[in-house]
Amino acid sequence: MSSKNTYAKTIIHEKSKNRKDRNQKWIHPDMVGVSFLTLKTEIGKTFIDVLQKTDTLKLISYELKRDIKTDYELKEYFFQAVSNSSWANYGYLVAFEIGDNLKDEMERLNQSFGIGVIELKANPFESKILYQAKFKELDFKTIDKLCNVNENYRKFIELVEKLLTAKSKYFKSTKNELIGYCDKYLEGDKEIEQYCKDKNIPFEKDAIETEATN
Repeated sequence: MSSKNTYAKTIIHEKSKNRKDRNQKWIHPDMVGVSFLTLKTEIGKTFIDVLQKTDTLKLISYELKRDIKTDYELKEYFFQAVSNSSWANYGYLVAFEIGDNLKDEMERLNQSFGIGVIELKANPFESKILYQAKFKELDFKTIDKLCNVNENYRKFIELVEKLLTAKSKYFKSTKNELIGYCDKYLEGDKEIEQYCKDKNIPFEKDAIETEATN
């Protein structure tokens, strides 16, 4: 779960059926996410019940890369993101390092194809959305295809559907089930530092402490 109320789950490509089939190339997102409209009043929650529940959530696809250094890499990775996120409301290309000379081309691609760009940092306070993704309608045929070929993805969609259809008295437990399945959100400096060490990610503790005190 993220600080922006998005529940995310890593998709393991190796668990897909017939993963070496070239027809399945560039259909898998690296990570999926769902964000829900949060209402605090009972009348607001009741009002949602008479609306289409699909209007209360957005599904997000993430294409993850270590770095993007050249124009060639940018275009290759960007169109992977276009293909892999065709099913979702929003698609993002995410990288730890992005060349400064690529900003003009990123902006052009973003405007043309709607894929957003996120610069990811080990220090979560420094991560930022460089370009916002543009909304598009869900592609249910591709969602169905991904559910058929990848167990991680299918389970994620099942839990989202279960939460949308849950009765009020079961909503909290169903939401907790979704949270438990999704990737763990790292809340404190110690958890972040340990995760970075485990994953060989450069970590600057002083940067986090400075940001947290501001």
